[in-house]
Amino acid sequence: MEDFRSILERHPRLELDIRRLRARDASFTAVCRDYEEAMSALRHWRDVAREVDTKIQDYVSFLAELEDEILAQLNRSLPATQRS
Repeated sequence: MEDFRSILERHPRLELDIRRLRARDASFTAVCRDYEEAMSALRHWRDVAREVDTKIQDYVSFLAELEDEILAQLNRSLPATQRS
């Protein structure tokens, strides 16, 4: 995998310039590598956030179901005159 794929995707018209500068400038190459690592981390955390959001929604729904069941059981346990 190229360690500068993400910057090329963002700036495809600059590909030749990026490749040329990388070939002769170690500092530029290091910055491109850092960019790729940061982009990879961002993708990872976005994926984690989606998974977390889904899990949160699952628990919100589950809690609502449990609350409904608790209230239903409480309602059934009351004398008919006290039920809501």
